[in-house]
Amino acid sequence: MSTAKKMLVFHSAYTFDDLKTLGLEIFVTARDAGEFFDRVLTVNPAASLQYSPEDPRRFSKPEFFQLDARNVVLEGRVGRFHFLERLRIVNFVFAQLLLFVTILRKGGLKDIALIRAEDPRLNGLYGYIFSLLLRKPLVVGVWGNPERIRKEQGKQLMPGLFPNIQSERMVEKFVLRRAAIVLAQNADNMAYALEFGVPEERTRILPLGIGIDPVHFLSGSDRTDVGQDFKDFGIASEFVMVCISRLESLKLVDHAVRACRVLKDADIEFTLILIGEGREKEKLLSLAKEIGIEDSVIFAGNRSQEWIAGALNRAHFAFAPLTGRALLEIALSGCPVIAYDVDWHAEIVRTGDTGILVENLNEKKMGEAALEILRDEPRRMKMGRNIRSLALEMASPEAIIRKQIEIYQRLTS
Repeated sequence: MSTAKKMLVFHSAYTFDDLKTLGLEIFVTARDAGEFFDRVLTVNPAASLQYSPEDPRRFSKPEFFQLDARNVVLEGRVGRFHFLERLRIVNFVFAQLLLFVTILRKGGLKDIALIRAEDPRLNGLYGYIFSLLLRKPLVVGVWGNPERIRKEQGKQLMPGLFPNIQSERMVEKFVLRRAAIVLAQNADNMAYALEFGVPEERTRILPLGIGIDPVHFLSGSDRTDVGQDFKDFGIASEFVMVCISRLESLKLVDHAVRACRVLKDADIEFTLILIGEGREKEKLLSLAKEIGIEDSVIFAGNRSQEWIAGALNRAHFAFAPLTGRALLEIALSGCPVIAYDVDWHAEIVRTGDTGILVENLNEKKMGEAALEILRDEPRRMKMGRNIRSLALEMASPEAIIRKQIEIYQRLTS
């Protein structure tokens, strides 16, 4: 066994409540899937951003949670005091200083052998600071292509933290260039790190397979039956499409809704199920009403991994405007995909073979592809078989775990 004792991780994707409620514990445990370390402390610096407005914990002290025998989660807040609610910047600084002190005093830092940050922004800054303090190597994850997203949408990814695109980009470059290793899930995402000056020898491609819940590897007959839920939704014999995503503007879920205009104009009976939550929900609902398809769009909200696997098993295809881990989950279900030709989509979505890849940001083309795939059942079934076969080949957890352990061994030896 390695002499390495503990890894310190900074991430911001899910709160502890979400990890437990949605069955996403693997999102944390996958960072040490081979159990190379004895313990892992995962810190979410601004977890309360994802709390409901009524949650009394929004302004409070950082809080520890025991995920399992090896994994502890520490959640920070965006504010410390209720009376400073209107002074957001001051309150944020108080909350982050308290989190910093909490990590120093209660994080068991003497056993830390490696620091890992899941993005080069706020998490990356924390990772860099603790890497300096502890004189331990820093690993930074790049799970997307921020530069492309900024160019397409004309704004920074974290407007609440960075005043403009230039400052956000500057911090990313600073952090990435100081990482011992930069991880990415695919070549497109790694291209962003290379563009920012990271030497190629300090980069590693680490696919998503170990971050996927085992239920997505099950065959269709072994998955949860969500038939009753579909009946409750009012779904009868019409075509069913899904889009799995956080309902946030940068994820382009509105493009999936707009693409359905083509199906409506063609008098196709369909239901689009949006799986996920986010700040864009009301806007998406208004958009569906504007197009006249509000009765055909279902907001399923956040769901367990078992439920998602079951829903994918019943879907005719899935929309993927901009999708990360969910694209692999969809592919493992044997569900054909209509996706924009962007990010890593082309690695899984191969036109005519596993789905249809269309020009990025062309929602009309996405709708036309949907119409094409729904009208050709034999082709759709073949695509489903092919995409599951490809996904199983790409997402071998055993091979990815071996690669992860090799990276950790080299950095901590």
